[in-house]
Amino acid sequence: MTIIKTREDRIESIVKDWHAPVKRGADKKLTDKLQQLEALCKLGAIRSFEPLLPLCLNLNGKPMTLRDFYPFSPLFRIMQPLSWVLKTGRQLSKSQSMATSSVMFAAAQPHYKILHVCPMYEQIRRFSNNYIKPLIEGSPVRQLWQDTFANSSVLQRTFKNGSIIHCSFTSQTADRIRGLSVNRCVFDESQDLCPDIIPVVLETMSASIGFTPSSGFGGTPKQMSGPLQGLWSTSSQAEWVIQCRHCRYSNIPSLEFDLEKMIGPWHSGISADTPGTICAKCRKTLYPRDGRWIHRYPDKRWEFAGYHVSQTIMPMHNENSDRWSMLIQKQNGAGNMSRSKFLNEVCGESTDEGVMLVSETELRGASNLPWRNTPHPTQALILKSDEYHQKVLAVDWGGGGQTGTSFTAVAVLGYLPSGEVHVIWGKRLVQSQSHVQEALEIKHYFKMFNCHYLAHDYTGAGTIRETVMVQTGMPQERIIPVEYIGAASGQIMRFIPASDIHARNRYRLDKTRSLLNLCNAIRFKLVRFFEYDYLGTDNAGLTSDFLALCENKVDSRSGSDIYTITRNILLTDDFAQAVNIGCAAIWHSNKAWPDFSAAIQHAQLSAEQLRAVGSPEDSWGNDPATWGT
Repeated sequence: MTIIKTREDRIESIVKDWHAPVKRGADKKLTDKLQQLEALCKLGAIRSFEPLLPLCLNLNGKPMTLRDFYPFSPLFRIMQPLSWVLKTGRQLSKSQSMATSSVMFAAAQPHYKILHVCPMYEQIRRFSNNYIKPLIEGSPVRQLWQDTFANSSVLQRTFKNGSIIHCSFTSQTADRIRGLSVNRCVFDESQDLCPDIIPVVLETMSASIGFTPSSGFGGTPKQMSGPLQGLWSTSSQAEWVIQCRHCRYSNIPSLEFDLEKMIGPWHSGISADTPGTICAKCRKTLYPRDGRWIHRYPDKRWEFAGYHVSQTIMPMHNENSDRWSMLIQKQNGAGNMSRSKFLNEVCGESTDEGVMLVSETELRGASNLPWRNTPHPTQALILKSDEYHQKVLAVDWGGGGQTGTSFTAVAVLGYLPSGEVHVIWGKRLVQSQSHVQEALEIKHYFKMFNCHYLAHDYTGAGTIRETVMVQTGMPQERIIPVEYIGAASGQIMRFIPASDIHARNRYRLDKTRSLLNLCNAIRFKLVRFFEYDYLGTDNAGLTSDFLALCENKVDSRSGSDIYTITRNILLTDDFAQAVNIGCAAIWHSNKAWPDFSAAIQHAQLSAEQLRAVGSPEDSWGNDPATWGT
């Protein structure tokens, strides 16, 4: 009689055999252990390659472990998110961990193709020769992975099981990468990548068969408007949260929260027993090994996971007296280290004295109108829009932009006597259309919602679109043309009458001040949206456009500060600009610009805002309703 073993029975049998005593002189062969491990992996009993690292790989002549590199553990989980991003400081073994992860995945899965990309040839040459090559050639099981026929060139590492690790570089063009077909793309030094290149490289996975395509990004951040920060801002934004053993406060090693307060003073006793880090609240010794990853946006964990790693949480720095002394000296400007460079290189934080105008948490909080945005307005929504005192259709015209990511965005806004502005509906016209087609479609939405005015970006091609709409029957007196201007004194928005040089009445809007005004209104929920419409990296929705906006402060020659608004080059801001034009038109026509002093008196601050003020009683981990675990 044949007994059919269940999955659990087979796992138990393998584990018993693994631990069973062997006869004298008959030690279990390494190949037998690997076969047993392979069987356990196929049965789903092993969820990470981390326990296998000492068995399969050597680093500097010793079995590899993640004991001192614990923040990189997620890279070795067998179940991987669709995408991940590592935002790290310098010299933290980020590239080593990425290379090790790729070697393990390639060795474990037959016919698995991985592409590693760096901006420059010298970078990818070092990555291949200094990281991937030593891992393979120094492996105690190399004979199982490679043979004499394996290709071991700088740009390609071939495994006996048919897996391949391709290495390439790209700066301004992806031509040398076209033609490759892979299952996984990994980008290193992502902060220096040209944003236009990324989607082209990711297309190498479009024909992935048998494996779920996945991508990874790693680098040390620079500007707030750089590509790495753009990737991070759309990720789950996990931080290595460390609970204090003394006061139980959850320390968040992020510049936004506790990072700088966690850097303790130097003393000669810094070691594994007494790290240099201290609790931001009670100022006693803090042990980074006690930490764990907590995702700020847990719903993105398996779609686009983001991990922030600074030097402060790594044992190579916080448990070494000499290196901790160097870290503090850098913080104090030693070696001409500026604050921005310290934040970039040591803390792994993006900074150019710029900050995001509005956070995703604040956007989600303001996206509380009880309906979803749909590609085409529903009849119920059209009927509900009649409740508003005034309705404006706002348009930011697209033209491809410098990076080809600018599209026409439409927003329907409603004004209530209470002073609130509701963004009722929106759409991005991503299809390639002529000026006439776009104008006709927007005129259709204008009539559908029975809007009072149409406010649009009058600069550039806006003049042509307006002419087309007027020629097709749109009343010119119901069109509000808005010209963006740079930072200026005086009114935020002012009327410019027609002249002999320009025969059209129009309005000039201070772009910087109006966007700052709008984002404050969102923060205090004076401007509200339909349900938050982020569905994934391939469908980021409309409201997330506000995450592309960054405020920069620049010193002028006169010594005063000049504020400008920049866009993250990896994200779009078309819908945000349309909403800004619409809100400015509503507030100006009703003489009802928001009174933030009243809002501050009556609004209840969110948990995030309380933490930003510095309340010692609140922490990331203590607010699961907001941050998740």
